[in-house]
Amino acid sequence: MTPSSPADPGRVDRSARAVVPGEVLSTTDDTVVEGRVLEPVDVVAAAVLAVPGVAALHSGGPLGGVATFLPGRRVAGVALREDGTQVHLVLESTADVRATAEAVHRAVAALGPAVAPQPVHVHVEDIAAPAPRA
Repeated sequence: MTPSSPADPGRVDRSARAVVPGEVLSTTDDTVVEGRVLEPVDVVAAAVLAVPGVAALHSGGPLGGVATFLPGRRVAGVALREDGTQVHLVLESTADVRATAEAVHRAVAALGPAVAPQPVHVHVEDIAAPAPRA
């Protein structure tokens, strides 16, 4: 389980971005919505986005792309199938493509087959342009 915050025992500490399937969140972040029970795809998405050098999950083009469909929403860039897990992502322009893809693979594979069916396939779909300087 994710540790509780010392200030509020009922509040989940999100500083490490660790998530557990079936956990109900008490806060909102860029991966999950407040009050929603986490699905395995949410855990995979959070693990991918926590890897340094990953800018985003790839949302596909006008025809969509790889995604997991859930009631009322879709998680773009991650497909959990019986024959394995596919992750499609966008990297930061400064990231080492091979090293970052390998780190994503390790992070997702480490979740285990109950969360992320094996084997894990990582696809780098795009490189994010550097953020404009102020």
